[in-house]
Amino acid sequence: MNALQGAVVVGVDGSADSDRAVDWAAAAAAMHDAPLHLLYALPRAEPPWDEEERSIAERVLADARTRVEQALQLTSEIVDAPAAPSLITAGQHALMVVVGSRGHAAVTGLLLGSVSQHVSRHAPCPVVVVRERADPKARRIVVGVDGSPSNQPAVGFAFDNAARYDAPLAAVHGWHDVTERTDIGPTTSAMAKVAERIEAGDRLISTALAEWVEKYPEVTVTREAIPVHPTRALADASQRAALLVVGSRGRGEFAGLLLGSVSQSVLHHARCPVAVVR
Repeated sequence: MNALQGAVVVGVDGSADSDRAVDWAAAAAAMHDAPLHLLYALPRAEPPWDEEERSIAERVLADARTRVEQALQLTSEIVDAPAAPSLITAGQHALMVVVGSRGHAAVTGLLLGSVSQHVSRHAPCPVVVVRERADPKARRIVVGVDGSPSNQPAVGFAFDNAARYDAPLAAVHGWHDVTERTDIGPTTSAMAKVAERIEAGDRLISTALAEWVEKYPEVTVTREAIPVHPTRALADASQRAALLVVGSRGRGEFAGLLLGSVSQSVLHHARCPVAVVR
């Protein structure tokens, strides 16, 4: 691997999603004053690779380099290995790995959904899956909060990026009580229970954010405790966001916000780029 220590590594395959990922990665590298590394994986897991395949790879990388020629520290490489393991390996010394949500299956398979999902599960650094934004003018960063210790890196990542981009931050806590009856109308006791749960959610968010609010006093924060399934809460919030941040693991079945299954589901339904942080 030719990536510099602490680089933003981005998978490249020449697709429209890849172009969005390259643009996002270049902006992130500039904001973090970090090197930018472009990685192209050849389409087959086994050699030999013919001249046409290498010619395609070189052309795609050249086009990507042209898109980000303003990057001060720019490196690139063609790897003779499958995409997902290559990106995961590159992530061992990276600031973050950036991929598109889809890609050219027939050309390289680099940014297929299965690859972005695999990388987001296993990379040792934050992984940003770049999706087209529902609201291109949105500035806020949304972070899922479940109150678990493993959620803290995601919260810290969200605060750091909100501070760097001078963006507002929305902390979202969702839950779904599977024991709650849904076949009857609202009652006074049921409404009181929901109100109590919302208050508990607000307290959970405040506790989870306390350290980061003190560290980043310049970040404007809103708190949203919502009595709906975590995936829906986050997907809905992503429609008015520039970035959605989730943890790779989480609390468990009741809060359930950042379980691997939820963070992976969010990758399918989010309407903005998603950062999966461990």
